[in-house]
This record gives sequence, structure tokens and C-alpha cells, in this order.
Amino acid sequence: MPPDRPALTEQEVLAHGGWHPRYARVLAVASDDGYGFAVVDGNGDGAELEAETWVWDNGRWTSAGSSGTGPLGQLGQVETGGQIDDAYYAYGRAPGRQSITIEFDGHRHRIPVSSHGAWAFIKVRTDPERRGFPTPTA
Repeated sequence: MPPDRPALTEQEVLAHGGWHPRYARVLAVASDDGYGFAVVDGNGDGAELEAETWVWDNGRWTSAGSSGTGPLGQLGQVETGGQIDDAYYAYGRAPGRQSITIEFDGHRHRIPVSSHGAWAFIKVRTDPERRGFPTPTA
């Protein structure tokens, strides 16, 4: 990511997402070329997660939308199909793994799994001829 667009961080999500840092925890975060994605546990108990999209705007990360995604225990290996402009995202849960591999836009990407067992992916599509959403490989 260019130096004028730093990666979206857990700290940014908590500071600018309206979350109380004492209770909320960011389970996974990813960013690419001015777009970001985060999975947030708003009260820290795993009962209700939020999937959030972010954009780099006027020199800072800004929340672009949020949607409830259910409890942590019911988060599947992959929740995919999201898009913001030309950026496509996916997220999921892979407890006990250190990483997963995502295929997108003709490339494979190794994605770290957080200590919470969650992962997040977002990439800007670079090949307009390609179709489809990010998918995990076997």
C-alpha cells in the first residue's frame, strides 16, 4: 500500500468506528489500496459480530458501512460475496490454523488467521476480465 495510505489497523477500527475500546475487540482486519474490511466483536463476548467496510478518505480511514454477521460460534469457514467499489472481500473462521489461502483475480493469497480464529481479506480487482468473488482453496 502506498505510504500515504497506511494499512487499516485494529486501533483505527476501534478509534474511528464508534466502538468502546474497553469492550470491543477486532477479530480480523485487512486492507488494500484505500479499501479496508474488519470483523468486530462489539461487546467482547462473541455474541454478535459486525462486518465493516472502510475507505481511505481525506487522509484517514472512514467507516463505509457495517452489517451484523451473527455470533462468533456460527461464523463459517468463509463468508464471501462482498464488494465495495472495485474491492472484493471475504471473511470467516478457521480456528486452529495459522493461515488460509484465498484465490481471487487469478492469484492465490495467503491470509493470516488471527488469535481469535478469524480471518479477513480484501483486494481491489486488477483484471476487469475476471469474475467472481474471493474463495478459499482446498
